[in-house]
Amino acid sequence: MKILQLHVDWIEYEPIKEEIGLAESIEKKKVRFENILVLLTTVEREDGENEARKAMEEIKSSLSALGINKVLIYPYAHLSHKLADPLLSLQILKKMEEYGRELGIEVYRAPFGWSKRLSFSIKGHPLAEQLKEIKREKKKVEEKKIEKRYFILTKDMQLIDVKEYKFREEERDLKILVEQEALGLKGKEKPKPAYIEIAKKLGIEWEEFSDIGHMRYGPYASFILDILGEYVSNIIKSLPFPVYFVKGTNMFDLNQKPIAEHVSLFGQRMYMIETEDRKLVMRYAACFQQFSIARNWQISYKNLPFGMFEIADSYRFEQSGETLLCFRMRKFWMPDLHVFCRNMEEAKEIFLILHERIFSEIEKLGRSYTSLYNLSSFEFFEKEKEFFAKLLEREKYPVLLCVYPPGVNYYWTLNIEYHIVDELGRAREISTIQIDVGNSKRFDINYTDENGKKQYPVILHCAILGSLERFLYVILDNAVKKKILPLWIAPVQVRILPVSDKYLEKALELGNLLKEIGIRVQVDDRQETLSKKIRDAETNWINYIVVIGEKEVNNNVISVRERGGQLSEMKIDEFINEIREKTKGYPQLDISLPLKLSKMPKF
Repeated sequence: MKILQLHVDWIEYEPIKEEIGLAESIEKKKVRFENILVLLTTVEREDGENEARKAMEEIKSSLSALGINKVLIYPYAHLSHKLADPLLSLQILKKMEEYGRELGIEVYRAPFGWSKRLSFSIKGHPLAEQLKEIKREKKKVEEKKIEKRYFILTKDMQLIDVKEYKFREEERDLKILVEQEALGLKGKEKPKPAYIEIAKKLGIEWEEFSDIGHMRYGPYASFILDILGEYVSNIIKSLPFPVYFVKGTNMFDLNQKPIAEHVSLFGQRMYMIETEDRKLVMRYAACFQQFSIARNWQISYKNLPFGMFEIADSYRFEQSGETLLCFRMRKFWMPDLHVFCRNMEEAKEIFLILHERIFSEIEKLGRSYTSLYNLSSFEFFEKEKEFFAKLLEREKYPVLLCVYPPGVNYYWTLNIEYHIVDELGRAREISTIQIDVGNSKRFDINYTDENGKKQYPVILHCAILGSLERFLYVILDNAVKKKILPLWIAPVQVRILPVSDKYLEKALELGNLLKEIGIRVQVDDRQETLSKKIRDAETNWINYIVVIGEKEVNNNVISVRERGGQLSEMKIDEFINEIREKTKGYPQLDISLPLKLSKMPKF
């Protein structure tokens, strides 16, 4: 908290216009005070009641030195860039007013949420202008630590305390998740992840000219994001209920009540920006935009269930020491699905469909998930045991169950985090789904039921693949072990290597043929040795190397080598059919690269 303390001869303010939904109800009139201590007050993100009390105790000392006992608390958002959300700000300002009166101070408070015409005259003595900074005490933060309870939920619905559970040998991944999430065991310092080098080769890097935690994508990496976006969009279109694709902005007015309330549930990892007349929050998923759109729709029970979807550019103020390429960033792409359901029964049915799809997608990569089930109340588990039993049928392992203390969360009942264990033995959350019972009322999203009555839908939040970057993280983690990328996602699927310039024309002819039928191909026409061309293709993670020389031309075949494999002869049609078979069911996208490798800069 920061306070610019001014001892004034007089001050006048006049409320002009309501600026936010939380603006206090007042009579619009000019207000004047004389010989008063004005507190231009900026409430910051981590401020709480302790800071409000401490501030007024310090002000009490200043009043004694000045020989007055009258203050005006004036909301002022210009002393810090770490502003609290409007709900918290108003709450803290009211607490300051309350504590001031408890201390015997004559307290006045200017209205919150208004633009105001302001003028004052500062006295001329040395104590007339002072800047106070009220810092949060660390011990107070520790007092508010959330105490969660952890259990193992077995496949036969038994609950066992995590400290008493005996892990089987095949439950290694579950044990890692429990030690990391429930027991807080960090283990030894891990070496640099091997996938980082693969990412660099593909043009996936931190952007050094931006804020910490922002990535950049070269031509290969940009293509990978595009095809991942196409892939997840196709998944969404295949779901057995209508899903409406929407688009919108990435910044929302923090002075709007539903936005401020929702933001207040997510801690302090928010990006804030200011314009001429308002403060905005950068979205951390597609929730704000989709809810803002849905609240304006006229919805009948006949329209439900339905989904809304956007690949949303999202922002989270992750700590600088916690950022990790492709996994934990401050800016990322979130394929965010929200499903609006009539009631909890319908929500559970849709939840099971999405739960199945989440598992089936990760299994296509040869991986499986270990799950963490978060509950905002134990009562939901007791009431819905049949539902949990159905969820467990799809799980490979028992699950880690976490119960939050009462009152910590205000809108979800169940949140599942789906984790892989990466090549360094760390549990990494990729996908997620949750049941939301609060935001439909908060944003006034409603539908008309069979009896013509207004009802509020249950909302499912789901990222089937996780963020695009986190799904890519799994792919790169796989590549560390398998030494190859999935063919459908490879930016360049085939590189053709003519043995010499004599065979360049044949190589270009084949390259054009493959390109015309949708295979992503390059011809290495550089003046390099064949062995150098092969090494470079390996380094660039090309899936297929095709060699064309005298033998191939004379026998009307091509020599093909899949990355990490052996060279073998194939007919061109056989080669094309192999690629088509391996990419069947996956999106087909072109990449904007010249056919000749010599025409490209070195990425």
